[in-house]
Amino acid sequence: MSLARALAANTAVQIAGKVVSIIIGVIVVGIMTRLLGQEGFGAYSTANAFLQVFAIVLDMGLNVMVVQMLGERRGDTAFENRAVSAVFSLRFFSALIILSIAPIIGLFTPYAWELKMAFFAIWASFFFTALNQIVIGVQQRHLKMHVVAIAEVAGRTVLLAGVLIATAMHWGLIPVILIVSLAGTANFFVNFLIARRYACFKLGFDWSFWKLTIGRSWPIGVSILFTLIYFKSDTLILSWVRPLSEVGIYGAAYRVLEILAVFPFMYAGVLLPIIANAWTKGRKERFANLIRRSFDAFAILTLPMLFGTLIVADKVMVLVAGPDFLASGGILRILMIATASIYLGTIFSHAVVALNKQKAMLPYYIAVALITLALYIIFIPKYGIWAAAWLTVFSEVTVAVITLVMTCVSANMKLNWVPAGKALTASIVMYFAAKPFIDISLALTMIVAAAVYTALIFAMKAVPMDIVREIMQARKGAPTADDTIG
Repeated sequence: MSLARALAANTAVQIAGKVVSIIIGVIVVGIMTRLLGQEGFGAYSTANAFLQVFAIVLDMGLNVMVVQMLGERRGDTAFENRAVSAVFSLRFFSALIILSIAPIIGLFTPYAWELKMAFFAIWASFFFTALNQIVIGVQQRHLKMHVVAIAEVAGRTVLLAGVLIATAMHWGLIPVILIVSLAGTANFFVNFLIARRYACFKLGFDWSFWKLTIGRSWPIGVSILFTLIYFKSDTLILSWVRPLSEVGIYGAAYRVLEILAVFPFMYAGVLLPIIANAWTKGRKERFANLIRRSFDAFAILTLPMLFGTLIVADKVMVLVAGPDFLASGGILRILMIATASIYLGTIFSHAVVALNKQKAMLPYYIAVALITLALYIIFIPKYGIWAAAWLTVFSEVTVAVITLVMTCVSANMKLNWVPAGKALTASIVMYFAAKPFIDISLALTMIVAAAVYTALIFAMKAVPMDIVREIMQARKGAPTADDTIG
């Protein structure tokens, strides 16, 4: 199978699984917001953000590094078995220690007692998610992303069933969070049990390989640390200085961002071992072509999502979360700019890893994180969720631009901005064509927007026909010029 066909097939499976997962996720958010209300959902968002801080420390860039290492040594079975077992073991023991400290520290915070108990209730969700990241890295290496999609849908199904039961039984915050942990556990075990068929997950203490891995991954870990500090500290700072009801309004819109932002990381995870292999073997044009195609595809996908949200945000948030969360619509409009930046920036942040430029990026990640954190502390107490939203946009746009420049300079490549320009033009036209329908019907507005944008994209030939042919060949099983990966 050709590289492009393999990516197309895996991405198609991810899209299908992700569509189902997003639908279930949106339904779950709607049930939870109605069950918990503004204040209860604010408490849930706070508990999630609190444990995320410790998960940041835990990350160490291991899941990204294992994907890169397996891509570089593709076909070396002995190395793959050792690498997977060593990294999985390192993540297991470190997660057990670091995440177990988190709820204990939470006991000494000024939060209400119920919220402190929520830190314990959500522990399993973060523990098994941490392990799952390594397993997903193995799935990415073997292009088995259909398994990841199945596992995620299974976890979301457990979550949906759980919150429906919680609603029927009128349960509160702690039972709902325990259900979230159960769903994360189910997701992990589906992935893990299937991945064991073609990968080795043995717990042990491989000190020499741990040293090698951490020696390579620490720049990624530090960059992730500082990136997620500004990604999550806004919610924590809000919970310290503003009412939990306001945190709930922000958290509902932010949850939409988090659901949508999963897809680019899944795609980039599949892309990373392939571009790492191409760069390592000196196939620089292949590397550049993959980055360009990915950027074009994400621009075509992201820009209409951004402009469409400007129209439908209020009605979408009321539909999803209920009338108490109407104010979340304005926040969602702002956060969608950050989401678009995440979509486009993820391609280049993974390219930086493939280029081994993690250390060169560190000063930029640290500077953006510290500046954003300082601005959070200055402006959130006064302007609340609006400051948090706009500063999230500032940080994500800045990081996306920096990683784009770093990639292009390091790889000595240029992007083709024409497809993105056509997508922008089509999105603007779509906005003005669909906006008059929003007072009539949300569904009609979305249908008109999709029809107008799709027609314009194909009329302007923004989607290169070679990509369309490649996808069609992948569906039919037809051969292509390159029938090997890497």
